[in-house]
Amino acid sequence: MGKVQIYGNLASYFSKAEPFLFEDEFKNNLFWELAKVSRTRGNPTWAGNVFLHGKLSISSLITPSGYLLISEGAGEAIIRLAKYGKAKKWKIKGVTGSQESVGFFIREWLGKTGNLPAERKDFMIYSVPCDQIFKAFPEPTLEVVKPESWPRIQTWTTLFANESNPPVNANALLTISREMMKRGNLFLMRKEGVGACAMGGFGRSTPNSLVINEVFVPKELRGMGYGSELISGLIGEARRREVSKCILFSDFFGPKNLYERLGFEKVVPFCEQALD
Repeated sequence: MGKVQIYGNLASYFSKAEPFLFEDEFKNNLFWELAKVSRTRGNPTWAGNVFLHGKLSISSLITPSGYLLISEGAGEAIIRLAKYGKAKKWKIKGVTGSQESVGFFIREWLGKTGNLPAERKDFMIYSVPCDQIFKAFPEPTLEVVKPESWPRIQTWTTLFANESNPPVNANALLTISREMMKRGNLFLMRKEGVGACAMGGFGRSTPNSLVINEVFVPKELRGMGYGSELISGLIGEARRREVSKCILFSDFFGPKNLYERLGFEKVVPFCEQALD
C-alpha cells in the first residue's frame, strides 16, 4: 500500500522532498511559494511524502488555509494518501494540484457516491524559455511601479480580480500586488501618446523560473498588441535576472490564447477543487 512519512517541520520535509519536486519543477511550483510564505505566516499544518517500494512517489502539504497541495506523481501513491487522510480524519477545505492528481485524490476521498461542490478553479500552466525571441514584438522598457502609482494599480488589480473566471478575491489580490510592488516585481508599460497601458509582474518563483502574474490591459486598450509587448518586456526582464524560464497560470481556455500565440508551451492542466 505504500508508506506515508510525515515531518515535524518544513526544513526536514523539504530536505527530503525537494529533489523529488525538482523532477517536475514547473508542475510543482507552488511548493516553493509555500516554503517562502511559511517564514512569515506559519508552517503548513501537515507535511508528508508517500513512498512506494521504497521510492518517494508523492509529496504533499496541507496549507495554513486548509487546502491540500499534491505534487505530480503516481496515482497509486495519491490513493494511498487519500486513505491515510481519511483514517486520520483530516478536515481539509479543498485540494490543489494537476487535474490528474486532484482527480485521483477526489475519487478516493469521496467514494463512488460522493458529490463534488460546485466551486472549482481551472488553469493551464504555461512555460517559455527566457531566451525566446518575440521577433514580432519590440521589447518595451518597463517601469517599476512606485507607491505614487498605487491608485492606478489598485483599480486595475480590482478589475483583474473581477474579470477572472471564476472571480478571485480582490483584497487578497491587492495584498499580492502590494508585495510585488515592494519587491520591485510589479511593472507598468507606457506608450507615447497613450500613457500607462498595461501592467504585469512576477508573483512567485521556483529555483529556475519566475512566475508571471497579473498581466492586465484595460478593456479600452485591448486588441492593440500591448499585452504581447508587455509579455516580451517581462521575459526580457527575467532574462536580465539570469532566470532560465518563465511560467504562468492562465484561466483562458479559448482558441485565441495569447500565450500560445507567443510560443508558450503547455505544462499541465491545474485546478483548485473546494470540498466544503
